[in-house]
Amino acid sequence: MKRVQIILLLLAFGFTLSFGQQKAMKPEAGQPYNEGRNLAANKKYQEAIPKFKEAINADNQFPKAYYMLGYCYKKIDNFSEAEKAFKKAIDVDSKFEVAYTSLGNLQAESERYSDAINSYNAVLAFNEKSYKANFGLGKVYYDQKKFKQAVPFLTKSVEIKKKYVFAYNILGLTYKQLKQYSLSADAFNNAIKYEKKTIKKGSYYYRLGTVLIPLKKYKQAESALLNSIKTTRSSMIKASSNFYLGDVYKKTGQSQKAIKHYKLAAKNSNWRQSANYEIDMLLNPDKYSY
Repeated sequence: MKRVQIILLLLAFGFTLSFGQQKAMKPEAGQPYNEGRNLAANKKYQEAIPKFKEAINADNQFPKAYYMLGYCYKKIDNFSEAEKAFKKAIDVDSKFEVAYTSLGNLQAESERYSDAINSYNAVLAFNEKSYKANFGLGKVYYDQKKFKQAVPFLTKSVEIKKKYVFAYNILGLTYKQLKQYSLSADAFNNAIKYEKKTIKKGSYYYRLGTVLIPLKKYKQAESALLNSIKTTRSSMIKASSNFYLGDVYKKTGQSQKAIKHYKLAAKNSNWRQSANYEIDMLLNPDKYSY
C-alpha cells in the first residue's frame, strides 16, 4: 500500500478527528489492524473483517478496530453486526465522533429515526460544531417531513463547513418544500458552486431550474435546465429537465419549443402521461376551454 493511499483512507474514515482519550494500542494488535485497513482500502471488506477481529482479540480496548469492523460490515450490508461494532467502539471511547455519526447514518438508513436522532445528539453534546452530526439531524427531520425543524441543523452544517455540498442539496430541497424558493435557489447555487465534479452537478442544475420557475425567472430556469441536460448522465434527470423546459417555454409563449421538449420528456415512461397531456393542451386548446 502506497503511503498516499493510506493517507487518503485515513481522511475518508475521519481519522483526523479527535477520538478522545484512548489507551495505547497493544503491539500485537497493530499488524492485523493495518492489514485489515489495507484490505478495506482496496474494497476487500469480507477479507478485512477477520483481520479487525484479530486486532480486537489482541486488544479489546481498541476503538478504531471496532469502528473499522463496523465499517466493513456495513459495506457488505450486514447492518446488525455493523451496529454492534459501532456501539462497541463508542463503549470503549465515549467521544468517538465518527463512530456515533456512522451509527446514526446506519439507523437513519433503516428508518429508525429516533435512534438516529439520539446518536447525532450524542455527538453535539460534546462537539456542537460537528457538521456531520448537524447534517445528520437535518436529514432525519427532512426525511420525516419536519421541514421547519430541519432548516436550523442544515444551516448550521454549512456554516461550519462552507463547501458541504450534500447539506446544501438537502437544504435546497427543504426550502422548496416550505415554498421558500429564493432560499432554495441559493442553496442549489451553492451546491453547484462547490461540487467539484461536473457530472454530479446535473441534479443540482435540475433542482435549481424547478425552483426558478415559480419565481418567474424563466431565463435563469432555462439556463439551469439546459445545463442539467448537458452535464447529467441520468436519463431520468434528462427527462425531468426536458419536461420543465417545456413548462418554461409554455409559460413564455414559445409553443413549438415547449412541444419539442415535452416530446423528449415523453420518451421516459415516468413522464409520458404528463408530457403527452401538456402536448395535447398546446395542440388542441379548444378541448380544454370551459
